[in-house]
Amino acid sequence: MAELKLALRFYWFAAPEGQAQIEAHTGRREIQVSIPVEQAALVLVDVWDRHYMLSHQERAVRIVREKMAPLVQAGRAAGLTIIHAPAPGAAQKYPQWVRYADHADLFGAERPPEDWPPREFRERQGEYAQFSKNWPPPPLKDLIEEQQRTRLIMSEVAPQPDDFVVATGAQLHRLCKHRRLLHLFYAGFAANMCVLYRDYGLRAMANRGYNCILVRDCTTAIEAAETVDSLLLTEAAIYGVEMLSGFSVTTEALIAACQGAK
Repeated sequence: MAELKLALRFYWFAAPEGQAQIEAHTGRREIQVSIPVEQAALVLVDVWDRHYMLSHQERAVRIVREKMAPLVQAGRAAGLTIIHAPAPGAAQKYPQWVRYADHADLFGAERPPEDWPPREFRERQGEYAQFSKNWPPPPLKDLIEEQQRTRLIMSEVAPQPDDFVVATGAQLHRLCKHRRLLHLFYAGFAANMCVLYRDYGLRAMANRGYNCILVRDCTTAIEAAETVDSLLLTEAAIYGVEMLSGFSVTTEALIAACQGAK
């Protein structure tokens, strides 16, 4: 059985023996693992070919070309399952998405109306409009809606016939269950948003019990004005994964593991 031999990084919430248990004494550690290739998948989250935030998209394009495309190529060659998770609207543009889709995915599901919180409160309308961020403002709203209708997965990592495309976390779970996948390597965008918080994102799948590993240099956050130079929010997202949800690894290490899988 071919295996990926890797050092996985995580954050250890304890001081070394003999030292005071204070935060300054905690730190990152690594474990050495061997992951059967047939039990592992690379999940590419929201790798869109356009984004209204141009500076973020510039970083994303560079990462896809320099890091993600070579990783996908190495993963395919090693027999790693490649899964694209580009949000429902984009997923449905690819024929692969119907695999592992259920009736609700394909045709929609009737949901009983929620009675709490009240509809006007959920929509921040009427007397509750004061709690709305009023975002996005026009004409940005029109641009975002147009991009949601037309965006595709970046051509450098476009789905191949044997790849999988999923629209929801439930669909990803069905795929993993059927193919007996246990280890999910995550790459994509944005590190502090969709990669973590989509229903097919890292935290949701970690909560389902999967071993989730962030490819930490194959992602980037949407940064704030105060953090864009330091990429502090990207680093914070990596810490969040290593502290709470799983492990991280570099693109270089994962490519080497794929090339050395025997």
